[in-house]
Amino acid sequence: MQIIFAILSAFVVSFILLPIIIKVSRSVDLLDNPDRRKIHAISTPSLGGVAIFLGFMLSVLITIPFHALGEVKFVLFGILIMLFLGVRDDIAEVTAKHKLAIQIFAALVVVYFSDIRLEGFYGIFHIYNMPLWFNIPFSVFVIVALTNAYNLIDGVDGLAGSIGILILGFFGWAFLAADQLAYAIICISLVGALFAFLYFNWFPSKVFMGDTGSLVLGFVVSSMAIRFINVADGSDFVLPLNSSVGVCMSLLVLPIFDTLRVFTIRFYNGKNPLDPDRNHLHHGLLKLGMNHAQATISLLTFNAVILVIALAMNSYLANGELILLITSIIVLVLVLFEYRLSKLKYLRKQAKTNPNLYISKSA
Repeated sequence: MQIIFAILSAFVVSFILLPIIIKVSRSVDLLDNPDRRKIHAISTPSLGGVAIFLGFMLSVLITIPFHALGEVKFVLFGILIMLFLGVRDDIAEVTAKHKLAIQIFAALVVVYFSDIRLEGFYGIFHIYNMPLWFNIPFSVFVIVALTNAYNLIDGVDGLAGSIGILILGFFGWAFLAADQLAYAIICISLVGALFAFLYFNWFPSKVFMGDTGSLVLGFVVSSMAIRFINVADGSDFVLPLNSSVGVCMSLLVLPIFDTLRVFTIRFYNGKNPLDPDRNHLHHGLLKLGMNHAQATISLLTFNAVILVIALAMNSYLANGELILLITSIIVLVLVLFEYRLSKLKYLRKQAKTNPNLYISKSA
């Protein structure tokens, strides 16, 4: 009953707040304006993340039993820090070094005080344990890296919210099955808020989540991913997860591999890997003729298929082997994807030299 109340209360609060935020943002001109690197054509409110956070946080505070709040208080504090950072960045841009420093601080609070940290490599490279002096900074690095990777996939209507529902819905179910009620409510409450947000963010979008939403969402996803790995790695977990890291990676496959792909392209072209561009997977799908909704559904379906494969192979493969299998599948898909993009680019180049050449959208 608590889980049902958590998702419904978060949904209702966010659903009520979003139209207010849209109206207020337009009245005070707090809008995300189009430019050469963005793909939306009209100025759009970008503080939807505030409504997501308020719906999520109110649901968490009401639903989690008071005696259990102490278990997650530092996680909630870290999320609050990310909210302030996101709002500040959406209203007046924060420098990259200041943003990174604040993210490191929030991650360090969660890792050190909530004991949410990677305790080893879980058999990858035949390494199981790591010393405390290494696992704390390594865990902080993972949280910060995944938070920013998630921020990068927020590029088309509905994508970040849809992927967040898939990831956190799975984590929420896993924590509930493992009798980790407080963490289950954190995940499920955010799922409820995201469902409300998607109603206004689906193509054509009326509001964006902005850095406020994507940083909060990325921080929750990365923190819960580490918690999931450690909980699922236990012998008393509801499912016999032989490869908790591999399964977790299959859930986070889109932000991880999209970021690696984009950084590789930027390095290859001699550009700063942090400079924004239009080389993300969702941009590629738009170039191939899809609209925002089609691109979002395609990437969500792909992520879900990878998760199903990981769960099916989990009993047969160790962490390193499952990660290698997932990576091989992704590389194969990316090769085919790059081939389609290069073919389209070639045909468009030919069309400029031969105006009579017709290019199909499916080229």
